[in-house]
Amino acid sequence: MECKKGTSAMLEWRSRFLTAELLEEDQYDQALRSAEALEQSGVISSAEWIELVRAANAALLRVR
Repeated sequence: MECKKGTSAMLEWRSRFLTAELLEEDQYDQALRSAEALEQSGVISSAEWIELVRAANAALLRVR
């Protein structure tokens, strides 16, 4: 059940922050705070958190 909850949370995070596949700095900050909150609450694992942070980093760098 936890795996399904984490997967759902990650999909929701991706649809919220990566729909345009690029992030401005303020959106990037929001994405990181959201990913951290998911990890801190135990919804996603540390490995999943790293995956989200990497996705946010890549989306931020596409803007530059």
